[in-house]
Parts: sequence; structure tokens; C-alpha cells
Amino acid sequence: MWLILAFIGHSAKALGFLGDKLFIEKLLPSPKALAFLSGTGGIIYFLIMPWFLKPADNITLAAGILAGALGIPALVYFYRAVDRDEISRVVPAIGSITPIATFILSYFILGERFGMQTSFAFILLVAGGVLVAARSFASMIRRKDFQLFSLEILVAGLFALSAVLMKFAFESTDDISAFLWSRLGSVGAALFLLSDSEVQYRLKLSRFREEGAKKELFYVSTRLLTGIAPLIIWVAISYGSV
Repeated sequence: MWLILAFIGHSAKALGFLGDKLFIEKLLPSPKALAFLSGTGGIIYFLIMPWFLKPADNITLAAGILAGALGIPALVYFYRAVDRDEISRVVPAIGSITPIATFILSYFILGERFGMQTSFAFILLVAGGVLVAARSFASMIRRKDFQLFSLEILVAGLFALSAVLMKFAFESTDDISAFLWSRLGSVGAALFLLSDSEVQYRLKLSRFREEGAKKELFYVSTRLLTGIAPLIIWVAISYGSV
């Protein structure tokens, strides 16, 4: 069950990333502004299912909120990486590093221990990721673009920590409630970006109207994908190993 959900969630996320690449190049060339829109989109979950939100102890509450909040700087740095290179290189590179960071963090924070069969599967996962990302790593080494590599490591680490904290919250309270607390953190962190003058300038409605209705419709479609994907992925994490 969790494998199917993870596949669907990450597929939706990938399609959303493709849309983000187009918009960061054409319509919204600002990683912070795009992260703001992605983060504030989480408010929709409070509007459609507020009755699922339940109180939690302070540690669980902090873990859930922080899990969501970390996603915003992760997106900012991710969009910066995508702006510097092809998304077909950036995403595989981050995707190959994230499982390693997740394994290390889940070992210390969640106390997860793998058996022999799961460990072998994990090694295959990492090896496959590295092979897929080999083109990206080779390109960075050839160009000596170590700043981009640092960005990808940072993004992978933030995504991994967010996922591990979310798993911790899932194990300590109701799954949907933990997800809603994480969206609260995401919205709060996104609203913090609104104080940035660049974000305020980029979010002027007149700038969107200049691009035409077709692009606006496409943007709404990609926002829906990136809004639904985290919920599906978090549900998968609640059922299986992070």
C-alpha cells in the first residue's frame, strides 16, 4: 500500500517540479515567491478538514510544525538549484542524496534499524539513485560547480529532516492531525517570506495578468499537483519506513 502511494505522490511531485521549472524561468523568476505560493497553499487543508485537527503534546506538536516549516527553505534552495541547471539533472541528484540523509537521521531520531533484506534493498536504492544522477554529478565536476552541489546536499538534508520529523509526529498522534500541524508550519514559514520586498514585487497580480490566462491555468494545475503530492507522500510515510 505505502509503495503505491509513494509512487503516486512522487510522480505528482515530479510533474509539479516540471511546472515549477517553467515558471521560475518565465513567469515567476523568484525562488522565494514560488516557495511562498507553495507553502501558503497548505491552508486549503485547514478549510476542507479542520475537524481532524487534534491537540498534541509539545514535542509532537513541535515536530509536526517544524517538519512543515523546513519544507519552505528546502523549496527556496531547490528552486535556486533548478534555476542554475536542468531539472533533469537537479532532481535525480537530490533524489540520490536524500535517502542517505534520511537513513542517517531516522537511525538517530526514530531509532530505525534495518534487517539484512531491507538493508540490501536500501543499498540497491542508493546505488540506483547514484547511477541515475551520475550525469548530473559528472556535469558539476566538469564545470567545477561546487556551489550547486552544496545546494543539492542542503536541499536533500532539509527534505530528509522534514520527512523524519513528520514520521515522528505520525507515530505520536493521529496521522491526519499530524499532517495538518505540518501544514500550519508550512504556512507560517511561507508567510514569513512575505516580508521580503522581492516576494512582494513578484506577487503583484498585474505581472500575472501580463502573461495571459493560459499560463495562469497551467500554473494553477501545477500548484494543485504540488499541493496534493505532499499529502499522498505523508500518508505513505505513515504506513511504511521513512
